[in-house]
Amino acid sequence: MSHSVALQPVIVQLKWLMLLYKEKEMPGLGDWVARTREALSLEQLQRNRLVMNGLFYAFSTVSDMPSFGAYLDLLQSLPPESFQDRLLAMYLAASPAGCSMDVKEAPTPQERTRILASVDGYLEFLGEHFDPAHLDLDIEAQSYRYAIDPPAMKEMVITHLRQMWESFLAPEWTRVRPMLSKAVEAFRRAGISGMERREAIRFVTGREPDSSWDTQIDAAQRVVLAPCAHVGPYLGKVVTGRDLTILFGPRLPEGAVSDVPDLSRNEVLTRLDALADDNRLRILRLAADAGEVRASDVMTALDISQSAASRSLTQLTASGYLVERRRDGGKSYTLNPSRIQDTLVAVCRFLGLPSSAAGAAAAAASAAAPGRREP
Repeated sequence: MSHSVALQPVIVQLKWLMLLYKEKEMPGLGDWVARTREALSLEQLQRNRLVMNGLFYAFSTVSDMPSFGAYLDLLQSLPPESFQDRLLAMYLAASPAGCSMDVKEAPTPQERTRILASVDGYLEFLGEHFDPAHLDLDIEAQSYRYAIDPPAMKEMVITHLRQMWESFLAPEWTRVRPMLSKAVEAFRRAGISGMERREAIRFVTGREPDSSWDTQIDAAQRVVLAPCAHVGPYLGKVVTGRDLTILFGPRLPEGAVSDVPDLSRNEVLTRLDALADDNRLRILRLAADAGEVRASDVMTALDISQSAASRSLTQLTASGYLVERRRDGGKSYTLNPSRIQDTLVAVCRFLGLPSSAAGAAAAAASAAAPGRREP
């Protein structure tokens, strides 16, 4: 069992395509996501969701390739039936807690017949293996038409991926690859191979991974930490066979002495984006004054809808400004002062100012803030 930091060009670019239909539930994604969505027609967006949501497991398990072009060539060489085999094998290994690392090579004839006998049976099967709240039944019903027709599924997948790669992914990968490579080099120099696996994940991502990932983190033969532009403050994960890839926003290790302007700027933009909204700033002040808040408190104090409160809390939590915990069957949020300090340090580092300037600014702001509760 091992863990490392590496470029993962195929998995990263597949993640970009997934982000194109996750903007609403993941506020604060990179500008490339919004620009690409605007450039796509409604038909292209719908096809992207069908391929990347309904058919994803048919092709994602062969994604450990040096380039996206080589990946497409490999997919083209595979028999159509292998796409159906992979899709159904991953579904059989899945549970509402996530996909198992022990995936069968192919379903038995009996399993195949049972799953694909009818669209209703297919949807019922998916409901048994995935959290129903995360299933888009319309997309899954469309994907059934391809699940029962492997040649059509192969054609749909490869045609869509190649079009997106040639028009959007390839030029963007060329642009951001130098920055991602510098992030990989910086963390490799930090020597994470000697760290315990979870310690390495925290050090590289700057975050505590979701507790629902624990089983996969423990079971993975290899954990690969890959910098991913445009993911904003969020972490992502992709299971491929016995490997688990964790995607994180490109950054430098804490305390890094090297200056990589692109990485510093990316980190600053990600952090400041969470603050560039009146409601989110007011939520932080509410949490600072009250000590702890819930979504209902935010809705009442700011007179906003549940969805608006949820989006703001999601981004602030992902950015590290709020700490989420379970309390009395619900979620509550507290301010994370150290993240404010870290943000000031990141801004100072990018501007070439000493970190002491950030500490002085944070101390002055804390002393001047009215109504601040003592710990």
